[in-house]
Amino acid sequence: MISWDLTLLHLINREWAHPVLDWLMPAVSAVDAWYPIMALALLLVLWRGRARGVLLCLCVGMALGIADGIISNTLKEAIGRVRPRSAITGVTVRDLGDAKPATMRLFVPPTQRPSQPRGLKHGNSFPSSHTMNMFALATVIALFHRRWGIALYVLAALVAYSRVYCGAHWPTDIAPSMAMGVLVGWSVTRLMLLASHRLGFGHVAQSSKTATRN
Repeated sequence: MISWDLTLLHLINREWAHPVLDWLMPAVSAVDAWYPIMALALLLVLWRGRARGVLLCLCVGMALGIADGIISNTLKEAIGRVRPRSAITGVTVRDLGDAKPATMRLFVPPTQRPSQPRGLKHGNSFPSSHTMNMFALATVIALFHRRWGIALYVLAALVAYSRVYCGAHWPTDIAPSMAMGVLVGWSVTRLMLLASHRLGFGHVAQSSKTATRN
């Protein structure tokens, strides 16, 4: 464990805490609570974007599949870094309260509890899947719609910060996860745009390139 990693964890998790953040940070981390809104956004993209919207959704699906299903899972298993909430005492574990359906968790008081070290020798702290997935998503969106991409990058940064604030990740988990997410999102989108051009859908690829300049 790097000393400054532990120091920064305690600063973010304990010293820089605030009642507003105690709700906001678990809220942005609770991906399952946002599924209905994500589904509506997907339908809107497909309806408004037509062929270009289909291509965007394909890029998002492939980027998230590679980031989460392949890279993140493989590295978590290979590295096995234990999460701070399971490794040391003095960490405040924050989460949303329980409710059904999951979206209702956003409207119940958040929970806090002290960390409980379990003596684990293997964990899944690195990389942060939440962070990698969000930065992959933001990168794909930015390559199609620059302005929306900027908004998604801000949200992705909040999610990344929330993972440390909630005691789920070490600060040193975050930057590499951000970088891998950007790389996956950029690579997938560029390859998909190139493939669509070669398959005779050059107008779709061209409209996407135009969007990134707007």
